[in-house]
Formats: sequence, structure tokens, C-alpha cells
Amino acid sequence: MRKTVLTIAAAVMLAGCQSDEADPVATETNEAETAVVSERVTRQRSAPADAPPEGARSQVDPERELPRLQGQFREPGMGLANLVDGSSPQAFAESLEMIASETSPEQYSELDSALRYLRMYSSAAWSGLPGLYQSLDNMTGEEIIEHARRLQAERRR
Repeated sequence: MRKTVLTIAAAVMLAGCQSDEADPVATETNEAETAVVSERVTRQRSAPADAPPEGARSQVDPERELPRLQGQFREPGMGLANLVDGSSPQAFAESLEMIASETSPEQYSELDSALRYLRMYSSAAWSGLPGLYQSLDNMTGEEIIEHARRLQAERRR
């Protein structure tokens, strides 16, 4: 008897969960959502472990434009103590990515402002960004910020 009751209860539950027609809109939406999630998971699994988060990498040519990045830490980090490699535009962009990965948005914003100021007012940038990058080679983020402050103070005199 107990087996019969359980069988009937299971049959009723299955019948209640099934419908004759599937909602085509819901099915298409679920399939699209599944495809997007699947693509994200695939990209995350195929990305190297030390790669910056998606969206962190700049999509600009560092020879013509300063990379636009953001700090990745919630709290202030030690990224501004890292040296910048100004040997090439690509090396400079990679250095900035490393600094951004180890600083807060506020810290990186200060460095970004300093770089943009130097781009406009430093004589090293007159020949183009590669010249500016070479002038900043082997400086820390903190030194770059201080260099921009000194130049700004000189211009105000």
C-alpha cells in the first residue's frame, strides 16, 4: 500500500511539473543566457592565471595614446612602488597594467593624472609618447607623480 501511495504521489508531481507546450520565448532566453555564461566560463578557464581581469587591459596603441586603466585593489596597495619600463611603448603599457593591478582606483588615478599632465607639458613628450616613456624609464609610480608636481610648480612661477 505504501509503495502504491508513493508511486501515485510521484506521478502527480511529475504531471504537475510538465506542460504540453513549452514557452518559446522563455526557451530562447534561457538558451541565450546559457550561451553567454558558457562563453564567460570558457574565456575564464582559457585565460592564464596571472592575466589581469577582463576589461583591465587597455585597447589603445601605447605609441599614440596613454593606456586608460583603473586600480584593482579596494584598499591602497604598493603598486606605485613598482618601476616603470620605458624601453618601449608596449613595455610601458605592461608596466602600467602591473601597477594598476596592485593599486586602488584612487592611487592609480593620481598616477594617471600625472602621466596626462606630463604628456601635455613635459619637453620629453614633444617628440611623441615613446620619448616620454623613455624619460620615465626606471622611475616608480611615486617618482612620476612627484616629477609631475615639480613640473607643475615650475610652470606656476
